[in-house]
Amino acid sequence: MSPHRLLIIKDRIKMIGITIFLLHMLVVIPLGHAQSSHSELESSYRFLVSNRDTADGILYMATAGKLKGRFLPLSFTDSPEYWGEYVCRLPGNTCIVTDVYDPQTYSLTPQKSIPGDLQTERINTHNGTNIYDAATWQIAVMLGHVLNRFPLPNNQDAYALVRNQNSLLRAGYNGNSSQSILSENRAITVNKVFLYNHQVITEPKQAYAFRMLPRNWLSPDPFMGTQYADQIKTSNLPTQNPAYQPGMVTWSDWKPITGENAWAFLLGPLQAAYIHYVIGQKSAFVPLQDLAVQNALDILPTFAAMQSPSGALYYAPTGTVANQGDQLVDPYAVSVENNFSLYAGLKILHATLQATITHEKNLNAKDTAKTNEALQLINAMINGGMIGQHRTTSGLLTFFRELAWHDGEFVQGGRADDPNSTGKWLPSLLPKAVDVNTWGVSALGPQQIDAWFGFGAAYQNWQQVKQWGGYGIGRTLWGVGFSDQDGNGIDGSGNYRQGILSTEWTAGAITMLRSMISYYQTIPSESSYYGKARHFLEQLKLDEQSMLAAIEKMRIDIYATAGFPGQPPNFLQLLPPRQTSPYMYASKRYLIPFGWYANPIPSTCSTAWIIMVLDSYNPFAYGGKY
Repeated sequence: MSPHRLLIIKDRIKMIGITIFLLHMLVVIPLGHAQSSHSELESSYRFLVSNRDTADGILYMATAGKLKGRFLPLSFTDSPEYWGEYVCRLPGNTCIVTDVYDPQTYSLTPQKSIPGDLQTERINTHNGTNIYDAATWQIAVMLGHVLNRFPLPNNQDAYALVRNQNSLLRAGYNGNSSQSILSENRAITVNKVFLYNHQVITEPKQAYAFRMLPRNWLSPDPFMGTQYADQIKTSNLPTQNPAYQPGMVTWSDWKPITGENAWAFLLGPLQAAYIHYVIGQKSAFVPLQDLAVQNALDILPTFAAMQSPSGALYYAPTGTVANQGDQLVDPYAVSVENNFSLYAGLKILHATLQATITHEKNLNAKDTAKTNEALQLINAMINGGMIGQHRTTSGLLTFFRELAWHDGEFVQGGRADDPNSTGKWLPSLLPKAVDVNTWGVSALGPQQIDAWFGFGAAYQNWQQVKQWGGYGIGRTLWGVGFSDQDGNGIDGSGNYRQGILSTEWTAGAITMLRSMISYYQTIPSESSYYGKARHFLEQLKLDEQSMLAAIEKMRIDIYATAGFPGQPPNFLQLLPPRQTSPYMYASKRYLIPFGWYANPIPSTCSTAWIIMVLDSYNPFAYGGKY
């Protein structure tokens, strides 16, 4: 067994101790995005399809095995100056770190300390690809090419570029991996690590992918070769292996999460395939043998394995380390937002398979049977029924309706069906999460929310979210942050606070509003709810327009002089002007209550979400329809 493979196993065991074309839309919604011109949007698109090292983009070229020569996305672009001149000098921070080599695990990692945490963060940020971010990237790349007719550098094929991410997940190894080990980026069960709700998954293509994938297992600190390199100290380096050198650190983020996998295997690739085949090629279906569909079918039973009797899917397999510290995730923990992502993905997979089995000719008996079995499993996961041998579930819809809704909002999470607990569901009421509500309404549809909880429930949900999550100036809404603990919301005078603005989550809020606009405008004049619906529409459209206008301030060239509270001083010296126009992840650096840092740096998922918003594409619905 190779040292690299041995390390992965040992590390897992050790872990125990994200002109507009609307012809495809059912409802045309006024976009009102005059702030962003066609050429400016194209500049943002170029960020998503260009090389990071040579053209201010976000792509890198893979060198490993079958992936060699293919471009793959990263999550962020940063600079040594952002970390060295800004983050390292914030109160309480220091970046003088010592990395220690462990011959037992062949690992080179920082000592547990604030400098060690900061090094891990910048290495993950600089070298990593969150599979959710890559999924949003897949959708945006196809939208920009098919709907906006944006060109790709060197006349690349857009769908071939998007398909590279599917190939990466299928291959099971990372883009610059030196040994191309088939389970390198997939969380197969080893002993009692990565048990899927007590079930063993040993086939890599059926296992969850890790949420954050590196280019390679040994990852460079962005301080290497810069004026900040002297802040990196080392101890006990192996003299016989030149790969280990100051600034090279072994990857440490091995977290398989349900929500990220829902995006990586369902939402991102299936929506991209729809845009390519159905919108672009005018086909009635996505071919069954397309890698997007095959990857989804392979992991579908694993999603089912993670579903509880109450209907919710668990957050992560046993043995997964939490976002902060060394504590392990509770195997009965549930993220409601993760479940909305999975629900939307299942609906899209169901619609994709239904179109395929209806329209694709020459499917053999084996393929037809496999497709019908998948459709039956999806129906059971959503509506309740048998999801495996001697296993049943109440279904996702029952969970959302009966357990996840509390006082007019969706709770961010809880614990489900723990055999040692007195109740089948113990909700976590705090902190509140913005995205569980905005994504939840978009995924379920406001009509479903209102049918369950009374007419106007979806609208009132948004009003409540604004009270604690809205960001703005005076009484003008700019967008949303992440939680009720961000310093956002509305004060006693009715004015918005300015805690932190999230580009990505604001785009999700706009998507929610458009879902509600498309629904409430269908209420007929003879309905007793017509007057309420007209009032709802008036306010929703105002919120939509104000957020569309404000979100442009998060484009890097505008952000540089926007003067957001908490914006890094001398920003242009930290991240100078670029050839492309990406959108920032957040308005300031901030430790999000859910366990990761927001940074005001160019972001793949933020830029991708902006393209989805400006192309009026709802990622939570088949074909992007509202």
